[in-house]
Amino acid sequence: MTEKNVRQPVGHFFVKKSLQFKIITEILLVVFISAVITTATVTLVYNAKSQSGSFYFMSNDFKKDLELKNILEVILPSVIGAQIITMIIGFGIGLFSSRKIAVPIYKFEKWVRQLKKGNLMTRLDFREKEEMEDLIHECNELADFYKEKFIEINKSLKKLELTAMPDPEAQEQVNRIKQTLGTVSFN
Repeated sequence: MTEKNVRQPVGHFFVKKSLQFKIITEILLVVFISAVITTATVTLVYNAKSQSGSFYFMSNDFKKDLELKNILEVILPSVIGAQIITMIIGFGIGLFSSRKIAVPIYKFEKWVRQLKKGNLMTRLDFREKEEMEDLIHECNELADFYKEKFIEINKSLKKLELTAMPDPEAQEQVNRIKQTLGTVSFN
């Protein structure tokens, strides 16, 4: 776009809050479901395979040479810890992904609002040029197309204005068209 914003990545991280929260929630839900499935699978496989569910554990304490332990007590905390780390990573991926999706949508909406206000000089631009190159090109060409049409209309109106001088009704029509064209920025 033609106007530059001062970058505040943390302050403006959530540009489309509802969309970004939805994406983060969906990613966390997938990670959570996979964590529950993993925990349930480990528990079920262990219970199905273990006869006694116990093994002998050599401790580092010389006073306790051998200690009878349930293997699930050893494995399950590690699995749950790994899943908590996975949830944190999933949250990070959700934050990053939601922003990568929401920022282009936000910029596109802002560009459309500028066009609706009559500013045909506005340009659509993204930092992610490779991913958005076709969209940027087509949108900017659309604005250029209408800008050229308004320039042609303005030129024709100037010619029409010269011929409409003697006729007050035609002059009134020309003035209305000029007033409408005044709401559009194309120069």
